Amino acid sequence: MGGGHQCDPFSMIALADCNNFYVSCERVFNPALRNRPVIVLSNNDGCAVARSNEAKELGIPMGAPYHQIKKICEWNGVTVFSSNYELYGDMSRRVTSVLARFAPELEIYSIDESFLNLSGVNTPLLLSQRIRKTVGRWTGIPISIGLGKTKTLAKLANRLAKKKKTGCFEIRAEQDDILKQIPVGDIWGVGHRLSIRLQRVGLNNALRFAQAPSSVIRSIGGVTLERTQREITGIPCLDMEQVPQPRKNTCSSRSFGRPVENLAEFEEAVANYAVKATRKIRSEGSLASALQVFIKTNRFREDQEQYANARTLAFDEPTDDLIRVVKNAKSLLRSIYRKGYAYKKAGVLLIDLIPKGAQQGLLFEEHGNPRRKEFVDAFEEVASQYGQACAFLGAQGVKQKWSMRREMRTPRYTTSCIIIKIVMIIFDITKI
Repeated sequence: MGGGHQCDPFSMIALADCNNFYVSCERVFNPALRNRPVIVLSNNDGCAVARSNEAKELGIPMGAPYHQIKKICEWNGVTVFSSNYELYGDMSRRVTSVLARFAPELEIYSIDESFLNLSGVNTPLLLSQRIRKTVGRWTGIPISIGLGKTKTLAKLANRLAKKKKTGCFEIRAEQDDILKQIPVGDIWGVGHRLSIRLQRVGLNNALRFAQAPSSVIRSIGGVTLERTQREITGIPCLDMEQVPQPRKNTCSSRSFGRPVENLAEFEEAVANYAVKATRKIRSEGSLASALQVFIKTNRFREDQEQYANARTLAFDEPTDDLIRVVKNAKSLLRSIYRKGYAYKKAGVLLIDLIPKGAQQGLLFEEHGNPRRKEFVDAFEEVASQYGQACAFLGAQGVKQKWSMRREMRTPRYTTSCIIIKIVMIIFDITKI
């Protein structure tokens, strides 16, 4: 993030947003679902996190618990899916790879949104239409593209693009008639609380927000909100972030599909979370300085005894060693596990991440076991090439009865391993 940028008359930012992304991913592999109401549920089939336009028209709200809308879905023939994050993640990667062909700078903002720097392009609207058609043709995912001189304007433009047949729209800071129609709460960076405070002083739309004295804006939301105001007026204050900022911690956790009491099942779950967290930091080129494992029962079950605990271990040396993290995570779990409780959730947290190569090794520490490094590298190469389900440690389990409920999940069309399946069950990782 930066500030104090001069307005560049040739600057142009595009926001490409996948329409109803999770639903669109499901429709790619099942065209019969087009023009039919479809929803996708959250973890453990809890609530609606994605809705087709047809489902929205039926009045199904975002975030509605499934048990509350189940009858509506049945009466109206709504197709319901469990979340298939493996599929959505891979489809996101495919969309992003197409977008990257059209812009020298691309910032992945979320799983279904990316900013593109189209500065210097003579006909950005025509190019955005071409991008949209190419993404649709190559991936099957419909997208909307908003254009503006700043990221905030591009965000606003994207909202309007979704209502256009072309799926693309350019907004300019001087288009008062358009800004007047946009509620202040729809501005990127203006949350619910700030929206209420702005409306109290008469700033109820984007135009009034843009024209208000900066001192008023600053008194309400500080420097951050003032930057948002400058963005609305066409002055860039938010830089393109081609490389995501390194995170300090990373966490992998899930609620179980059913209560877990057995330690062996618990260890499988924690091993899986440890693998996921470690793979995440390896992909980012980071090392973890410490590891935490936490467990908890279901606090909403007042009829059951409650227990929660966590324990942290500092590594002698920052690491991204998959096997080391798994072994230590299981050890921490055993130290805090107590019999007689029905556990609902567990998680693995990797703490104080540092860039790989930035650490200073221990003076008398033997650096890395070459055999283990070769194994882990080969293991990860297989997982990367054929899908993470194709290479896993025995500690992660096979049946995974504890895993979250996804009874209506579609197949992992793009990541399911067909050719090769490597199962590390007998392999004793303690000897590596």
